[in-house]
Amino acid sequence: MKSYPKTLIVILNYSTYQLTLRLVEELGKLIYPNYKIMVVDNASPNESAVKLAEMAELKNYIFYKNDVNSGYAAGNNIGIRYAISHGFVYTWILNNDVLIKDMHILRKMVEVADMKTDIGCVGPQIYYLDGIVYSPYCTRPNLWSMTLGIAFDKYKRKKQSGISQKVYRVHGCCMLLRNSVMRQINCMDESTFLYEEENILAERMLKAGYYTFYYPETSIIHMESESVKKTQGNRSIKRLKTTFRSMDIYLKKYRHYNYFSRLVCKAVRGLIIIWRG
Repeated sequence: MKSYPKTLIVILNYSTYQLTLRLVEELGKLIYPNYKIMVVDNASPNESAVKLAEMAELKNYIFYKNDVNSGYAAGNNIGIRYAISHGFVYTWILNNDVLIKDMHILRKMVEVADMKTDIGCVGPQIYYLDGIVYSPYCTRPNLWSMTLGIAFDKYKRKKQSGISQKVYRVHGCCMLLRNSVMRQINCMDESTFLYEEENILAERMLKAGYYTFYYPETSIIHMESESVKKTQGNRSIKRLKTTFRSMDIYLKKYRHYNYFSRLVCKAVRGLIIIWRG
């Protein structure tokens, strides 16, 4: 008999309740018999919390209003800790700006996670709206791949985007997490506000003896992040400062890079952000 472990889908909302409600509607078509949806509003300054609270019973999801926006990791941890304390085997972290075309996606990711108990996280193939694939981060980043070798590393990653394999980390917009592992590593590091969450989660899992698996046999489409635009802007100084702060935490606390190495990595990232706009 096929197993369908109890799974909590966590959607973090910030000022984009229309996107969240659209996704909740879409998730209602999932072909998986044992899941629940939890929506966490991360202290939106607009009417999001009111609208989402009003629709919770009708749309059959758990709603939590966060009074302080402490960032992406802290917001998602509310859902992860709820899942742990209520007996859910997995937590599926899902951005509200994704499109789900494969209604078997949850079943497929759970089946992969169930294969080995040392898989702490599973991620699918992710497309941009224009059809380009987000390449997985197959190997642990180093000073070369984060600076002078960044283009070559991107080329290598692109060539592996269709291969199911153990990887360093997947993209945070869609991650299936094993809750027993999340309990062991105390969930995500809440010292970041935004960015680097996946890298830090990878380090925490690796230290505890767990790894991430990339599974391109199923996929989602990721639209541009409206929540990030609302909080950070595109070329804004605020976005650069947030990025650099998170990079410092990852590179210093988890990778033990010296000041000069961190400075070079941040300079390269900053130039890329400004160039992309």
